[in-house]
Amino acid sequence: MEHEYRYICGVPSIVLHPASEPVGQVVLYHGWESTMESYKFFASMISNWQYRVIIPELPCHGERGSLNYFDVTTLQAHFWPVVFQGVQEAEVIVSELSKNSDTLITLTGHSTGGFITAGTYAKHQKVHSAIVINGSCAWVQFEELYREKLGLNPMEANDKDNLQQNDPLSNIRLNPEKPLLLLHCQDDTSIPIDSQRYFVNAMSNEGKPADHIQLIEYPRVNHQITLGMLQKIKEFLDKTSLPLR
Repeated sequence: MEHEYRYICGVPSIVLHPASEPVGQVVLYHGWESTMESYKFFASMISNWQYRVIIPELPCHGERGSLNYFDVTTLQAHFWPVVFQGVQEAEVIVSELSKNSDTLITLTGHSTGGFITAGTYAKHQKVHSAIVINGSCAWVQFEELYREKLGLNPMEANDKDNLQQNDPLSNIRLNPEKPLLLLHCQDDTSIPIDSQRYFVNAMSNEGKPADHIQLIEYPRVNHQITLGMLQKIKEFLDKTSLPLR
């Protein structure tokens, strides 16, 4: 397995190449306070399954700066801007990777990276499938529950409208050719599972086929990536990927 450091559409990234011909591409987004470097081990596991893996650096992380990540005020001020910018960049990266080819691209991400994965999957037709780990596909619901938990004032109308327009729940149109896998820890205190359950229920209420979207819950686990999740990720990739052409 080889890896290289590249700027893809201006975004610093690590690209890992499998030892043999890849059967698919995976764009892997790290979480809040993490870096692309800290996700190399995770990416190497996926690459060993015969996938080309791209790890973009999130805005305000790693090479792109830093924040006081665990300060509540900083989190409230920067979380959504990082997500929105990450989605915009991901759309460009996906377009670049798919240019002049029929390659299949799977997005996956943990925590903040899960939000970016969901937002991009909902908007970009070139995204073949997605895996959201301890993230959210129902952004307005997540933000409302977050504010309620902390005793904060409700969102301003303009902020809510903006979030609604970008919310994956408002944009996702599931179909048999774009499967979505949601993996979430039941005891997650950073990104509670409630908004993902809300999303799945909302999709079911619209008559979406159950086999195109799957939520798997992991009891007695907080905000982590477990071995069980890794197994499900591999099974999902193997089931949904086709050889690159």
